[in-house]
Amino acid sequence: MTEYEIKVSKRIRNKIFGGKQVFTINEVQKREYPVGSLVKLVCGNKFVAWATINPKNPKHYIRILSTEKDYDLYSDIVNKLKIAQRYRDKIGYSRHYRWVYSESDFLSGLIVDKFENIIVIQNTNPYFDKNINIIKEAILDVGKNVETIYEKSVGKNREKEWLPPKERILYGSKTRTTIKEGGKKFIVDVKSGQKTGWFLDQRENRSIVKKFVYGKTLDAFSYTGSFGIISSDKADELWFLEKNRSSVEVLIENLKINGIDNAKVLNTNAYLVLKKFSAENRKFDVVILDPPDLLSENYKKGIRSFILVNSMAIDLIKDGYLISFSCSQDLKEDKMFSILRTLIRRKSRRFELISRLHQAFDHKVIFPHKELEYLKGFVLHIW
Repeated sequence: MTEYEIKVSKRIRNKIFGGKQVFTINEVQKREYPVGSLVKLVCGNKFVAWATINPKNPKHYIRILSTEKDYDLYSDIVNKLKIAQRYRDKIGYSRHYRWVYSESDFLSGLIVDKFENIIVIQNTNPYFDKNINIIKEAILDVGKNVETIYEKSVGKNREKEWLPPKERILYGSKTRTTIKEGGKKFIVDVKSGQKTGWFLDQRENRSIVKKFVYGKTLDAFSYTGSFGIISSDKADELWFLEKNRSSVEVLIENLKINGIDNAKVLNTNAYLVLKKFSAENRKFDVVILDPPDLLSENYKKGIRSFILVNSMAIDLIKDGYLISFSCSQDLKEDKMFSILRTLIRRKSRRFELISRLHQAFDHKVIFPHKELEYLKGFVLHIW
């Protein structure tokens, strides 16, 4: 492969050695090299790192690949997969988990999720995009009993890199499996499901939420029902709100395979149902809100939506728990809590902060890449 070279300052060199893996076009020497080219970064005449370049995305202009002078993509991927696996083994994740989390596992732009014997890849790194078969071979060599590798490189982050969407089977043929969590079974469809098929980032939160579920519980934006189903043994009555039809079909299957018969599923817009229930003065003991990223397209509009949905949820609780999440990087934890506190006080209600919730342990955050920390939530007792 053609090799290019870019000079960096001592300041940038120190940032690279300090763990920073992504640099903007304003931080390094500007070069119009082909997208996804392998680039050698030097300071003076000394080697600093291997990187890849994307002149079409000024915010992700340079992504660091390795600080090892003798760089081989296959060997590097294999080594980093093994290190990532050892960490997941250490924390007791064995059947389904995020195997690689981008910069946190020193593979900038690459996500690798495991669901039993199915591996799902999401990629926004242009160099990896050109060498996806090498990544596939590394996964097959390191992974155990891999039946399928499915690439699901789609979405807005992909568009920002000016990379075309790619959704395809790289190896095998199986795209559906069943996982177990919290004593319950769940169907994961990596092809038709949202994201990579299952929200791995809520793993610990699902077990925490179960502690507070009782009586009449509403699971809004429920996807395939993970929160409500795991907590079903503690609820007298479960309500699920989900507008995506394919998600609802899997949710109903999940209810059946777990023998749950105290649930009502509404395939409709959660906002409209919350508004209707609020107007009818309906009451629930527990309301769980896990909406999609409301702020990604328009911050002000997203904040208004967040306020609206939480305001309606508070109205549904007489004396019980609001469990509210946000997966938006743009909504900081303190800001989110301030909004919830203000809403409750304006309604002349009282509350206790029971717990702060964050993303699962396989979604670890390496600094200075604080943007990898996105999921936050609160358990509030309201009366």
